Amino acid sequence: MKKTVMFCLVLSTVLLAACQQTKKATAQSSKAAESSIAVTKESSSKASSESSTTNSTISSSTSSTTTNSTSSTDTSSSTATETTTVSNLLWSADKSNQLASFMASWGQTMGQSYQAYGPGNNVNLYGLQLPDGVLNHMNGWQATVANTPISLTWSENGEVPSGYGLVAVYSDAQTQSGQKTRHVYFFTIEGGTPKVLVTSQNQGNPNNYLELRETDNQELKNGFSQIVTGQ
Repeated sequence: MKKTVMFCLVLSTVLLAACQQTKKATAQSSKAAESSIAVTKESSSKASSESSTTNSTISSSTSSTTTNSTSSTDTSSSTATETTTVSNLLWSADKSNQLASFMASWGQTMGQSYQAYGPGNNVNLYGLQLPDGVLNHMNGWQATVANTPISLTWSENGEVPSGYGLVAVYSDAQTQSGQKTRHVYFFTIEGGTPKVLVTSQNQGNPNNYLELRETDNQELKNGFSQIVTGQ
């Protein structure tokens, strides 16, 4: 009987110890599983955050590229518009410089030397101050073509309400020596058409007319026309 009781006590002790070890193993397994789940969640959260940051960066970069492209297009469009506007002018400072170069070359071909004149800077043609003499009708002087009075107005861009827009004046009157003929060329634009008018008038007349006629020199006419039209 005693042996039986002792056996039962030993068996109970062994079973109790085994049960406690099982509980510890189960608890450790549970902790490991929870730790694994936590690590998985943290990794997933980091990946999601990194993905969000990357997408935000790409979106920002795309937006910046689009903005820069739009800005570049606007600038290019503005520059093109300004260039077109300048080139469409009948007359400009650039065209004036082109004419100066042309007259220097053409004058050498003709064996003559030409200087530029304009309002307030006149050439003396046998006592008549040009172009102010006819622009301001000094002493009643009037510019004419084919003995018909014309409207002659100085213009910086070639545009005038009516008549002839005078954009440049060149003369060899101050450089010609002796009895050689002196020339004064009026570079004009009438209704959008370039016309080179010339006079060598050396005496007055009852009407105080300054007789102008279109030059017969084809090279001079073509040169001025090409400058005005930009061809």
